[in-house]
Amino acid sequence: MKLIESNPSLISIELEIMNSHPYHNLVSEGRKLLTEDDMMEEHEESSELNKERYLIEYVDKYIGIVDFIMKNPRDDKPWLGLFIIHQDWTGKGLSEEAFNVYESLMKSRGIKEVRLGCFVNNERGLHFWKKQKFEIVKEIEFKDKPMYVLEKKLG
Repeated sequence: MKLIESNPSLISIELEIMNSHPYHNLVSEGRKLLTEDDMMEEHEESSELNKERYLIEYVDKYIGIVDFIMKNPRDDKPWLGLFIIHQDWTGKGLSEEAFNVYESLMKSRGIKEVRLGCFVNNERGLHFWKKQKFEIVKEIEFKDKPMYVLEKKLG
């Protein structure tokens, strides 16, 4: 498993991954299906915020997306922004493996802790992140919805 830098030419792949999770889209974006324009906006935002955006490759297939920033301007900490595995590939232990690839990348860059946001009503996501040893550090409002800020110390 490895991370492949994404770019606008891969938007159709990203769109397929994102739209395999209509509930996630509904919670985060207010609708079940996203469009190519939505994905282009993500890439434009990535450039503006110095986000790094990757496709997760497994046995020559793109199975997920991860994006992150190394220094959030609000707290100067690295933040994992998006971490999603195509629905067809969930339940196979690949989410944990993909997260381990991301975590190894952060450790190789000398990062000691990472943060992420998880909507309060995303019980499945919260369960996954707690299993990865993230802890809730606070609750905030994001896009007018309650969100947990979680943090993990990297050893």
